[in-house]
Amino acid sequence: MILPLIARNLDSILTRVSRQTADRWLPWFLVGGLILIGFALRFVEFNLSSYGDEMSTLWIVSGNDFSTVVDLVDSDAEISPPFFFLMAKVFTVFGENISSIRLPSMVAGVAVIPVYYLVALRTLGRRAAYYSTAIAAVSPFLVYFSANARGYSVMILMVMLAALALTFTVSENGRWWHWLAFSVAAALAVYSHYVGALAIAGEVLWVLVCFPAARVKVIAWSLLAALLFAPWLGGFRADMDSPTSEILQALQQSGIRAKLEAIWQLLFLRPTQGSSPLFWSRPDLLLGIVALVVASAGVAARFLRGDLSVPGGERGRGVLLALFMTGSVFVGELLLLAAGVDIFGTRNLAPAWAGLPLLIAAFCVAAGSITGLVAVLVALAGFSYSSLWLADGSNSTIDYEGAARLIESREVPGGKVLDVAILSPAPQAPLDAYLDTDMETVRATVLEDRPDFINRMFDELDSEAVVDEAFEGQGPVEVVTVTDRGVPVQRDGPAGSRYRLLMDDVVVPVPAGWTMTAQKTFEGTIPLTVTRFERTGN
Repeated sequence: MILPLIARNLDSILTRVSRQTADRWLPWFLVGGLILIGFALRFVEFNLSSYGDEMSTLWIVSGNDFSTVVDLVDSDAEISPPFFFLMAKVFTVFGENISSIRLPSMVAGVAVIPVYYLVALRTLGRRAAYYSTAIAAVSPFLVYFSANARGYSVMILMVMLAALALTFTVSENGRWWHWLAFSVAAALAVYSHYVGALAIAGEVLWVLVCFPAARVKVIAWSLLAALLFAPWLGGFRADMDSPTSEILQALQQSGIRAKLEAIWQLLFLRPTQGSSPLFWSRPDLLLGIVALVVASAGVAARFLRGDLSVPGGERGRGVLLALFMTGSVFVGELLLLAAGVDIFGTRNLAPAWAGLPLLIAAFCVAAGSITGLVAVLVALAGFSYSSLWLADGSNSTIDYEGAARLIESREVPGGKVLDVAILSPAPQAPLDAYLDTDMETVRATVLEDRPDFINRMFDELDSEAVVDEAFEGQGPVEVVTVTDRGVPVQRDGPAGSRYRLLMDDVVVPVPAGWTMTAQKTFEGTIPLTVTRFERTGN
């Protein structure tokens, strides 16, 4: 009798221990799996070719010390705060290349995934924590900007850390260092990107509304965050008065349709607006709508049955946190738009992604256990489709790296590269970020390598002089062009010229005595073509 009794007690003890172990570690195994999925998606994006604003980051940090980096960010060369650029400079210890300057975004983009879990767990419950973590792991916007050398990913991490700190400050175990952590994270969010202030404002509003006893403290510690940002107020004012700000506002599309497109892009990102296929041929958008309909039906059904009421207590406050973090971004930018400052665009809406996973998760939980699970799975399918679509470089980037490898493979002493494919807001050309050759590169640009380059952006390019310089030697000449219109074509021209180039909307003849010997196009959001010319006469 003793042995069976011992066996039963031992089995009971082991069962209790295993249940406690499962309760403690199983959630983190699940979160760990979501982190690995999120990392895999981000890693694929991380290795794709680069162009656009990332060139500005590379130009600012390359060959400069920290002081010079701050000076360049403070000039008209940039209209962003300095924190991300300083982080990018730190990571150039691994080399002054695209991969290195993307590392701060990559680290932040992966690190923020478990932060979503912690914030949701403390405010919305475990099921919402799983949902929000899964959404953050596969969100196309978060995936894309985790592999982009700009400040968006770091900003979102700081906003989420500020939110996590606030969940501690308003708890029974809240301490002064939790408030300090909030102040520092809030300041760094704004130092990463100015629009981060909108999401931080939503967090502060949450405390003011839901925790009257903490109102004085949240105001005081918010003032500390403002004081921490105060040294950059001069830079902020200069950025607001910069010609770049005016240019970006001019490029910002206006009208209701453009603003709705910005919201769809925020949810199901496509890097180039206007290139998206028709709505009904977008599986990601359709899945998103189905998820919304399913969740809405579940919420309505529960409400009509009397199973659902306006949430109160801790869960109600959690829903308000998600709502304020998300809504403050939209409301803030709409108010600025009404005041004549149009920053309502996909990228400037980025801090909304601090609250969106929490808000979507809360809505799906409210739909019920089964209906909510179906809704979140459909939403995840839509987000995953979009992220996998972005992972194909032909959909999301321009293959400057592939073009550079081709040019390097057929390098000839004395040859030249004519770069007519400069899509960069800075003097750093995308092709130069990858090209490692002794051949001279002639660039079709008016931008010069100096901080006031912005003042020359609209100067007229002397296209004929650029072509003459590229073709004045013995060759060969590798001509790199973007868009189908820019590809060199054969034609009858003056003085025996057989080919023409389209540069800056000007048709320029290739000098006589040259023959096109090879041409290769690299697919992408914009096709990139490398055309080889060799001299066949004097």
